[in-house]
Amino acid sequence: MGLTAIECPDGVCHSHHGGHSVERATMQASLKSHGRDWCERLAERIYEMSVDTFSQNVMPSLHAAGWQRRHLDWEFKLNELESEPDRTLVDGIINATESFLRSSEVHRLFIQELVQGTFDEAAADDLRIQAVRTLVETEIVSMLEERRQSLIERLSEQLLEAAKGDLAAAQSASEEALMEVERLLVNHAEAL
Repeated sequence: MGLTAIECPDGVCHSHHGGHSVERATMQASLKSHGRDWCERLAERIYEMSVDTFSQNVMPSLHAAGWQRRHLDWEFKLNELESEPDRTLVDGIINATESFLRSSEVHRLFIQELVQGTFDEAAADDLRIQAVRTLVETEIVSMLEERRQSLIERLSEQLLEAAKGDLAAAQSASEEALMEVERLLVNHAEAL
């Protein structure tokens, strides 16, 4: 199976986040030879480039004269009314966005996600993934559907005290919970 990859120095491929494709065995060998520290340094550099690109290309247009007014005219239909508080709010939102992107927590999560995703992708087992999808789609979801009424009844009984004796509220919450569990299962299977 081919993976999308970022081209590393010296023509070695790394990561499934952009770039070109390599076979899984090549990906695994590259990750093994590079090591996790090198992958983290690459992810850090990608993050820095992304934030710099945002700061150089997007931020100047957001701070350009008239942009906020045009936005506010469209969003709030202000036309010619004075709107200093609204402009101040937009300025605050822009500054908060830039601060968020430059925060150490976002930086750390980005790197963690990029590196972990790369290693997970390289280690992915197609047969296991297919087994999980089949199990969820043909077995578990079918089982939930077959037992839907008894599950809802049992769950409603357990929720009755929390629902202050309101059986209809407990049943409604139970039905919603079951639908949410089904969605979570299907989403997880599709994400593999």
